[in-house]
This record gives sequence, structure tokens and C-alpha cells, in this order.
Amino acid sequence: MGELREHWVNLRTATPSHLRVRLVALAGAVVVALSLAAAGGGGPVAWGGTVLLGALVVLQPGGIMPAFFLVWAIAAWWAGVPGPWHWALLPAAWGLLLVHAGAALAASVPPQATVPRAVVVRYAARVGVVAAAVTLVWGLAALAVGARSGGGPLPSVLGLALLAGALLGYVRLRRHHTAPDAP
Repeated sequence: MGELREHWVNLRTATPSHLRVRLVALAGAVVVALSLAAAGGGGPVAWGGTVLLGALVVLQPGGIMPAFFLVWAIAAWWAGVPGPWHWALLPAAWGLLLVHAGAALAASVPPQATVPRAVVVRYAARVGVVAAAVTLVWGLAALAVGARSGGGPLPSVLGLALLAGALLGYVRLRRHHTAPDAP
């Protein structure tokens, strides 16, 4: 019970900038719930559970709650939304990204400290890059599903190949910029 009280005190004594970062995670959870509803998946329990878990991410951004939220949201989508692709998958993925980014940023700075503007800008730029990549994969999956009725494994294979290529490019770019003789 003491740990729960500590999370509550951290939330109550958090700086306004820290609270805004935590609320980004809650906004992402609401986007996921609305996307799930728009796709015809789940029901009031799944939608309410998604928002409730998003609120718990706000309470405990540095613990297990963000991972639990992610597992819940993905399971609710897979169990409730029929078919391999749906247009609402894009806003749901963006919502998951907001939950992750908000929780990660909130966990990286003590609640009583102001979140530096430079850090917020860096996180926003990175979230923008990932959101663009997600949009690209979503669009390619839409083309693959549209070209081949029923989808099959092609969207998943295409998405994994793009993800592997993006990760490889990121690792190479990172190595280039962190090398001792880098300009």
C-alpha cells in the first residue's frame, strides 16, 4: 500500500510540465479506445478498460503499467476487430505511440522536476519520425490487403521487413554518429 501512496504523492506533487507529459499518455489511451470502438471491436468493458489502464499509466509511468497497457490494447484489438486490416488501425497505433512516449518521458524525469523543453522537442521529433514510419507501413499494408483480398501473411511480412530495414538503418546511422572519429 505504501508504494501506491508514493505514486499518488508523486502525481500530486508533480510539476505542470510533468503532468502534461503524463496526460499525453492518457490522451493516447483515449485515442486507442476510440479507434477500437470505431473499428467495431471490443465493447464497453474493453473501451473502459483501455482508458482505465491509461489512467494507471499516468499514475505509474515508470513501472509495469505501460507494458500491461500495451498487452491489453493489442489483445483487445486482436480479439475484437475482424480482418487483417482496418482504417482505424492507424490512429490506434498513433495512440499506442503516444502512451509509450508519454510514459517513457515521464519516467525519465523526476515528477517534481520540470521537463526540459529541449527534451520535449527531442522526444517530439522522434515520435514524429516513428509516426511517419507507422503511417508508411499502414499504407503499404492497406495496399497489400487491397491487392490481395483476405490479406494473408503478406502485410505482416511486409511490415516486419520494413521494420527490420528501418532498425538496420537506425543502427548504422547511430554507429556513424557515435564513432570516435565522427565529424
